Amino acid sequence: MDRLRTLFSLVGTGEVFADVGCDHGYLAEMVLKSGNYKRVIISDISKSSLQKAVDLLKPYGDRVTAVVSDGLESFTELPDEVAIAGMGGEEIVKILSSAMSLPKKLVLAPQKNSVKVRKLLFDLGYKILKDFTIKDKGKFYDIISAVEADIEPKEYTNLEYIYGRDNLNERPDDFIEKLTLDEKLYEGVVQTKTASETAKSVAMQKLKEIREILK
Repeated sequence: MDRLRTLFSLVGTGEVFADVGCDHGYLAEMVLKSGNYKRVIISDISKSSLQKAVDLLKPYGDRVTAVVSDGLESFTELPDEVAIAGMGGEEIVKILSSAMSLPKKLVLAPQKNSVKVRKLLFDLGYKILKDFTIKDKGKFYDIISAVEADIEPKEYTNLEYIYGRDNLNERPDDFIEKLTLDEKLYEGVVQTKTASETAKSVAMQKLKEIREILK
């Protein structure tokens, strides 16, 4: 399934939507076309990178605001919803942790270190609505949507933090495929004579987790 279409499927409705690290602006364009939000903020830390999205979205006129910003740092208004994709989980954690204020809803696609993103969302008082893995063009992506919780959200188990609650409960095909590939990877580490004992121990633990899930 296409990553952008998946992200868009999780976008809600409201007044202002923001795409942080917007790349070419394709997600913002989908939101504008849909009419789900009246206005869209596009942002990137690089002015030259942001210009690609500005050029794409010119037909939408004053419905688009472009901001050169490190995360949410230079925003002058708080969007109802923010999407952050195309970067690692540690960078997403940095953006959310350093924000002066946060939106009611988030749609995130960390390229790695998803466990750190999940833990931060609970620390910040968000309830995770969807949390699953998809495959797009040969790569796997974790997709997480979260909303500001009215009451303290139900804590994840350790395995849910690592693999995602929806993946464990619903076992989507893309997730199972990723686990199967990971299983082969860790088997290779265990069987490699030059691998350190620490590396082998970590691989054995991961194999135990994966095989338990795949049973």
